[in-house]
Amino acid sequence: ARGVGALTVLDACQSAPHLALDLPASGVDLAVFSGHKIHGPYGIGALWGRDEVLESLPPFTTGGSMITTVTLERAEYLPPPQRFEAGTQPVSQAVGLAAAVRWLGEHDLEAAHAHEATLEKRMREGLRSIPGVRLLGDTDAADRVALQAFAVEGVHAHDVGQFLDSRGVAARVGHHCAQPLHRRFGITASVRASAAIHTTEAEIDTFLDAVSGVRGFFGVDA
Repeated sequence: ARGVGALTVLDACQSAPHLALDLPASGVDLAVFSGHKIHGPYGIGALWGRDEVLESLPPFTTGGSMITTVTLERAEYLPPPQRFEAGTQPVSQAVGLAAAVRWLGEHDLEAAHAHEATLEKRMREGLRSIPGVRLLGDTDAADRVALQAFAVEGVHAHDVGQFLDSRGVAARVGHHCAQPLHRRFGITASVRASAAIHTTEAEIDTFLDAVSGVRGFFGVDA
């Protein structure tokens, strides 16, 4: 990327809560993640960047607390990160995000990843055994996080999500910010289930039991 003058941006929203990331050593120029994906509040996220990259970027919005001097002809801006934090910040969300980061930091993420790997295998193999369930993506990758997208034959993902909700199971449904990929798979939407540090094997079994009842409930059982 650098050979052609391009920046590398890592979307770490899905990996941040599951893997111990060493961003300076990763080689990326910028990385982003959202607060709620690491068990923090909604409405906030974080941007990490190399110092020289952040210094080279202009502000994307203007307002208070991000300038040093303003005249009728020009403005001079504070250095990063203040340059990108114009106006009143979401204070309560920032406090919650900091608490979530500290909470994650109190855990051994390598051990957590091993625990999640056990859950991922249980979830993937369980879904694969349910008739009418189609797993999406590379299901045979050696190093996976505990996340699996799937579709249920004959049942829209939104209906699957509502059925799971009625059984006490929370899952994401829709395009997951990847509508072209769903078009490539030939489906309108999918269900995405994920586990984390606090998820138990019993909860995975509850999820699998709920998924196994979807097609029968909607009358499309083979």
